Amino acid sequence: MKKTNIVLIGMPSSGKSTVGARLAKELGLEFIDTDSVIRQRENRELKEIVNIDGLQKFLEIQEKTILELNLTRHVIATGGGVIYGAASMEHLKMNGIVIYLETDFEVIEQRIAAGRRFARNQGQSFFDLYNERVPLYKKYADAIVQCTGKSVEAISCEIIGKIPEWKSKS
Repeated sequence: MKKTNIVLIGMPSSGKSTVGARLAKELGLEFIDTDSVIRQRENRELKEIVNIDGLQKFLEIQEKTILELNLTRHVIATGGGVIYGAASMEHLKMNGIVIYLETDFEVIEQRIAAGRRFARNQGQSFFDLYNERVPLYKKYADAIVQCTGKSVEAISCEIIGKIPEWKSKS
């Protein structure tokens, strides 16, 4: 079976939503951001879920949300912590090609808003979180695109180039 979805994984502020929207437009696919789906379903911000209910509850909500997705012909931007859920990743990989948007730590650190919360353990630094997640992103990725220093257009073009059956559609 030909996979019809493109799943973008990577750290917060790596460009998953921005690149995803552009990629979907270029390929004539629909776009969905799983963080937005969670916000709508829970009727609150992600940081509120983590702060009030805890990291484990947030990860459970994220996994439940992803497991309920049955999409075709979509570009799916995932939350940065999606790689903590093996069932979520297996579900996304069933009908999706997983692309890791690899971005240097320094670039992500510059992009993130001061005070922004991430799905991480209390007391864990952002640098430690980055180092913990990178091997998991690489584990689940079907392809890796280095994004540092590249435009959204260049990243989108590179992703299309890594998916042979879609090269002709761009």
